[in-house]
Amino acid sequence: MFMIFYINILILTIQGCNSIEVADKFRHTTTNKGLSNDADHSISYKHSDNSEVVEHNSVVITSFKKPNTFELKMFFKAHPVQPFNNVIFNPLLAYYRVKDNNNYKREWLTYEHSSKLFYCTFCLAFSKNSNRFTIGCQSEPRHLYQRLCEHEKSVDHSQCIDSYLLYSKQKDLYNMFTKEKQAEKCKKRAVLDRIIETIKMIGKRGLSYRGAKNAEAAYTLNDATIDHGNFLEVLILISKFDPLLKDHINNAVLKSSKFHNNNKVTGKKSSGRPGSLVTLLSKTTADYIIEAIGQLMRKCISDNINEAQFFSIQIDSTQDINVHDQLSVIIRYVNTNVNERLLGFVRCISGKGEYLCKLVCELLKKNGLDLNKCVGSSTDGAANMRGEYNGFTAWLKKEVPEQIHVWCHAHILNLIMTDVTKICIECVSFFGLLSSIAVFVRESYLRMNKWETTSKYKFISIIGETRWWAKDRCVSKIFGSFHNPKDALFVDIVQTLDEIYNTPNFTSDVRFKAKVYVDSLLKYETIILSQIFLQIFSSTTPLSLYLQTKGLDIFQAYKMVKQTTNILNEQSRNFENILEASNTFTEWANITFNDRHLGLNIPREFAEHRISRKKIMAGEISKDDPTINQVNKYRINVFNVIYDQIINSITQRFSEHEIFSSISILDPSNFVSTLNLSHIDIAKRLIKLTGILNKFDPSLTVGTFTDEIKDFASKWPKIKQLADNDDDQENVLQYDDNDEDNEEKIDENKNKCKDCIVCCFKVLQIYNLHSMAYSNLFLAYKFILTLSCTQVRCETAFSKLKYILNRLRNCLSQEKMDTFLLMNIEKDILQNIKNEDVIELIANKSSLLKNLLI
Repeated sequence: MFMIFYINILILTIQGCNSIEVADKFRHTTTNKGLSNDADHSISYKHSDNSEVVEHNSVVITSFKKPNTFELKMFFKAHPVQPFNNVIFNPLLAYYRVKDNNNYKREWLTYEHSSKLFYCTFCLAFSKNSNRFTIGCQSEPRHLYQRLCEHEKSVDHSQCIDSYLLYSKQKDLYNMFTKEKQAEKCKKRAVLDRIIETIKMIGKRGLSYRGAKNAEAAYTLNDATIDHGNFLEVLILISKFDPLLKDHINNAVLKSSKFHNNNKVTGKKSSGRPGSLVTLLSKTTADYIIEAIGQLMRKCISDNINEAQFFSIQIDSTQDINVHDQLSVIIRYVNTNVNERLLGFVRCISGKGEYLCKLVCELLKKNGLDLNKCVGSSTDGAANMRGEYNGFTAWLKKEVPEQIHVWCHAHILNLIMTDVTKICIECVSFFGLLSSIAVFVRESYLRMNKWETTSKYKFISIIGETRWWAKDRCVSKIFGSFHNPKDALFVDIVQTLDEIYNTPNFTSDVRFKAKVYVDSLLKYETIILSQIFLQIFSSTTPLSLYLQTKGLDIFQAYKMVKQTTNILNEQSRNFENILEASNTFTEWANITFNDRHLGLNIPREFAEHRISRKKIMAGEISKDDPTINQVNKYRINVFNVIYDQIINSITQRFSEHEIFSSISILDPSNFVSTLNLSHIDIAKRLIKLTGILNKFDPSLTVGTFTDEIKDFASKWPKIKQLADNDDDQENVLQYDDNDEDNEEKIDENKNKCKDCIVCCFKVLQIYNLHSMAYSNLFLAYKFILTLSCTQVRCETAFSKLKYILNRLRNCLSQEKMDTFLLMNIEKDILQNIKNEDVIELIANKSSLLKNLLI
């Protein structure tokens, strides 16, 4: 400290400046803005009458005591303390001095309200000697203002001002000694910031990050012929346009090369880098970053789930490329919106329901989630999932008896469609024919060339067993849409097969198969069956896609199923519409055949078959009365069978859940009928739901719940109208600048649904009606939206799993694979992860990294 004063005196002597004038010149420097801009986020401070304490890393530092060197930054953040209320002196005379008719604030003066003493912040921080303003000056007005003027003119105070100016400019001895080290740390953190962003990009895109063997050492980075892997290659590419990263990589290569060459000379066999060389480019650093990102993402997801009052679980399992069974766990919860987040993948060594339940419970506990907040689960129909006694659901009910299990609606619909396409021999033959043709064309490049020449490079689909939309896509591509064959590939396929049949270069068995396929496609029965399934798919495919929507609520899904069932019922006995569509398709195909001079034709009637009659045995009176009309025969044996199967399957499999009686009252489309019910009738239907919600709100009663529903239902038309008006105002404000696009966007917003459970939930939330007036109703809506009716998000995660863990990259550890899946699936959370938080976690990995980065 003596050295600092000595240097300050020399500066003043050389410049010949008065210290007060210097203070006036640098008046703005003496504010907090003069401090370093490096925000220390671990610092928090507050004042009681602006005079309390500063807190840093849980160490409390008294504001009016002499600070240590490392505490100066916090000290000057807390000072000066200059209260204007409840003081016995004139604040304007004390805190300001007048010079040349200008007021200058005394930035050095600070006041402790509890002891009623004045202090000089500069002298407290830098003075070696004690004076009146370091031990505390009395605040009596009698001699106060004179003491302030005397202190300002003192040599000791002038030296402290100079010390502060040097400190604020970071030119004091401490900063001069540590400046180079701090600059190096900032440089390292900047480099690490670029590395973290690179790994985020790799994780977001689902790319591999490791390179070839022995190609990740720093001394090999200047060799462009080596595959260093995506991680290092991207950094090398960025370094071509980033001087900071380029300089870092060059230094790392130079140091690593010296170490490597030295080992060659001495004959030492050493692998890896020297212990003191931290390049930040090694796989170890990359692993640290991946681990830190995964830790922060899981914490963010867990925190969001814990903010919600309850959640539901979706689980499913699949085998990865290593033939390991991977269990996907998705959590559905509601905060401001409905969210479905991947919690993680867990490797299974057993498929038993008890074991799966144990894995899920352990995963929830590991992430700090309370199992008692689980209100529901959704699984597929496998025995180990929904078995009545030993399935996952049965074991979960033992842990949480109130939870509601829902069989995945999307899986149910897929099973129904699978059963329908196999209900009769005609259906099996039809889809077998389409799949065989696709395989036949694609298994040879010569046949594929014929197809590409005819179809102008259009794609022909193969029917996959696991793709829910595969059959619909295949039929639609070949036969177009129902009643509209304009975009069908039917004629192209027939032409390709006919050319293969008539080309001598193909083998006889290939030509024979082509002829069989052509004859099968040109049957009238094939055309009729295609129109039957096109009509069915026009209703079931939108339902299937809707059931795969993220955030779908259970009641809306059930209503969609009911609507689809009603449509299928209307179609089930209208065979004439199928005949009309078939004749339209046949006419279009025959015209196209004639235009292309193919010499082919589709008959517009069924092929005649010999009618088999049962022989009348002796003593029998009844006679066999076979159906002679082929149209009626097809209607009875194929059309009616297909529709009866799909309608009965939907009715049986999509059985109404017991909770639906309570949910239906809360549906705004039923509010009119709800108002006509008595309080007792509503209360009876709400008993089940109220019992579940009581766990989360003990004050909830059936009576208050019933009153809220009746009141909200009566006011819903006005509330709905208010919401519509607000949407219109938002449209005017939001789209005022783009006149061309305004019309489309406004129309889209006006057509938004206002008669569903989601809309009611949002209205209660937006207008703050959930806090007091309709708190119970809001809780009920939140509970309904939390229930999962599908576990399609698990299937989506499986698609990502096959992409992350593939034939070329199958050695990832379970935890690292889980983190890469989180980065690839939950991209919005990944982008919100702060690099500073990642760096803090990395720095705590070792003392060496802490010295380099903090």
